[in-house]
Amino acid sequence: MMFLIRTAFWLMILVLLLPTDEEQQNQIYGTAQAAFNDVASFCDRNPQTCATGQEVFAVFVQKTQYGAELVMTMVEEHTASTGNGVPGPVAMPGGGGVMPVPAAAPLAPTTWDETNSQDTLSPDDREAAWGGPDV
Repeated sequence: MMFLIRTAFWLMILVLLLPTDEEQQNQIYGTAQAAFNDVASFCDRNPQTCATGQEVFAVFVQKTQYGAELVMTMVEEHTASTGNGVPGPVAMPGGGGVMPVPAAAPLAPTTWDETNSQDTLSPDDREAAWGGPDV
């Protein structure tokens, strides 16, 4: 239901923004074209800013790659040290692709330890609740 309300809201906004005559259409298209040309020629007008932006983006990409490598190394070290490593894909004989990795064995359920129980119910709490007039 909320989806329909949101959709109706955005359709209403869209209809309100639609131009009503050809003069408004030409004005909107002219404004959009000017904005696009302004964005497209930004680097021509501000070469130093674009060069700085490219350097910052390159540093960001390098940091992202380093972080990903660091995480992968930590995961590989953890799985190797605990012995719970997931087996990797196995190449099929004759170059026929990659064999899927078998599913992990299910874990055994843990047993309930009643010696450390935190049971705080009183005998009154354990009595059956009222069941209605037919009881």
